[in-house]
Amino acid sequence: MSRIGVLSGLLGSIALAAVIVAPNAVAGPPDAARLAGCDFGREISTYDHAHDLDGYFERVLDRSTGAFHAEFAQSRDALAGAMRQAEVRSTAENVTCGVVSGDFLNAEILVTMTQLRSNLNNPETERLNMAINVKLTNVWGRWLAHELDSPLLK
Repeated sequence: MSRIGVLSGLLGSIALAAVIVAPNAVAGPPDAARLAGCDFGREISTYDHAHDLDGYFERVLDRSTGAFHAEFAQSRDALAGAMRQAEVRSTAENVTCGVVSGDFLNAEILVTMTQLRSNLNNPETERLNMAINVKLTNVWGRWLAHELDSPLLK
């Protein structure tokens, strides 16, 4: 058997193996996407007007990309001013996360949580059940949020 015949047979076997293995390999995003979406949901929901507000913005910006990143960065000063004026505080608890859809480049993660928040007009802590759909993109091995939707749950 010639070298070309052996090489053709080997390449054919590799192609067949790729077809058999590929559906399982791309069935969903890696767990890293789920963890990154969960982390992003927790970070964007945890802030305190009187404690490390700059750190809050840096953490959110570090975990985001695209239009969301640009809009959040552009509105940072106005948003920080409003947060300080309204004396807002928020923490997240009971955070759970699951994969809605995705592959190795893009993923949508559903983050559910209880958000505890208060402000100057409502100093009593309010408990809100939240669901956040976080869309992420794999940017050089880091899963970064590029879009989110956060309707309140009843």
